[in-house]
Amino acid sequence: MIVLDNVIFPNSVIVAGVTGTRSRQNTRTRNQGGYVDVSVVRDYTLRSWQIGTAPLRIPAFEQLIAVAEVTDYGAFGMLLEDPIDNTATVANGALVGYMLGVEAGPVGYGNGCPAYGFRKLYTIAGGARTKAHALTRTRNAVVYRGGVAVTVGSSAGNIAISSGVQYVTFVPDATRTVSGVTVGATTQVTLSSAIGLSVGHRLWLQGLTGADAALLNGQSHEITNISTATYTLAVNTSGKTITAAGQGHKYPQPDETLTWAGKFYFPVHFRDDNLEWELVVPGQYDARHVTIPQTYLDEVREA
Repeated sequence: MIVLDNVIFPNSVIVAGVTGTRSRQNTRTRNQGGYVDVSVVRDYTLRSWQIGTAPLRIPAFEQLIAVAEVTDYGAFGMLLEDPIDNTATVANGALVGYMLGVEAGPVGYGNGCPAYGFRKLYTIAGGARTKAHALTRTRNAVVYRGGVAVTVGSSAGNIAISSGVQYVTFVPDATRTVSGVTVGATTQVTLSSAIGLSVGHRLWLQGLTGADAALLNGQSHEITNISTATYTLAVNTSGKTITAAGQGHKYPQPDETLTWAGKFYFPVHFRDDNLEWELVVPGQYDARHVTIPQTYLDEVREA
């Protein structure tokens, strides 16, 4: 679904009254002995909101009509600021790495890769158990690396935040040319010079050639040994054909925290094609009030 990121659901409608639901999907069975078995069907929390639970004045109702018309009554999505969950702090805002289009590495830390997604952590009070929820529509987000705010720009170590579905992309801290590759049970990659990484860190590779270069390209790899500018990687390439070319990059590492703070929206759409209403307070136009029975907005999952 296309989400119109310049269409924000009006807060004047939200403050007039809204109820919400946060849902997962599980199947439960109980055997004759009373034991319960639960299978997780959807492990991602989705939200929905019922709007207009209190009467709206005509100007607020007109804003709602405008949003419904512009989004073709649910054919397109829009953005909504949840009235009870719309802010992340450095204590609960985290980034998570992406490689080959999927999450990679621990939430809240670097993974030697350039691309990261936004997350908010929900933590049990007084405990260590947390659950991370993906966020794709942030507002005024500030990213922190090791507790220091990261500059948006094009210099080494800077970031860019994409428009639309949002991801953070780091400019590499350092780049070196790959001058040699030795395949084997572990893989040795020689760079033009040392790149400033240590054992346990991760080296990002791209641009290598050969029939099996995809085993290394577009990914970060754990470093198990270093000899000057030769890096031994925990990747089995025995019998593979990989030719030295391209570059090695240094990006945020597993010993560096990656957090963020700011506001966020949820992408939503109208559940139904109809917008029902009832005039509950008649009289002069400016004094009239309208209720909107059974009108729901559902979250659109983007990541």
